[in-house]
Amino acid sequence: MLYKVYAGVILVFATLVLYSVFIFDSDKGELEWRQAQAERTAEFLFTNFEDWTAYNISKKGSEWASTTNDPILIGPSMETSQVKQTYFLIELSVNGGREVQVFWRGAGESFSETKSKVYSGKTIESMVDGDVEQIRIDPTMKPGVDFVMHEVRIEKYR
Repeated sequence: MLYKVYAGVILVFATLVLYSVFIFDSDKGELEWRQAQAERTAEFLFTNFEDWTAYNISKKGSEWASTTNDPILIGPSMETSQVKQTYFLIELSVNGGREVQVFWRGAGESFSETKSKVYSGKTIESMVDGDVEQIRIDPTMKPGVDFVMHEVRIEKYR
């Protein structure tokens, strides 16, 4: 009788693991497929964040720290050319926070919740529809959280 309980628990666990693997792989696969189907027209790589505008953030050497529950990092404006999709890859290390919110806006637009997404993890990858002129990164949603920005790559596709 006990082995049936263990077998059931193992079956449920295995199903959850396989389901999560396929879901994550399908998202990555769709992203790669979308990139392969389009022509890249521009690429922007940021590894130095001195030109980025920071609000509610203090800088300690190469580390930054949130001073409120709404720290904001805004990237420089990028050239727009009516592309159909914009891909971004953000690599950062956050100590003590798990949620990172990324906003994007097109020419003449303001940042808004409708053009944002909350992510968790050190590497954030996404492809959004339209031509993005600027991105905003809210690296945490708590005060007193240290973080390091490593790289932001933005690619535009027609």
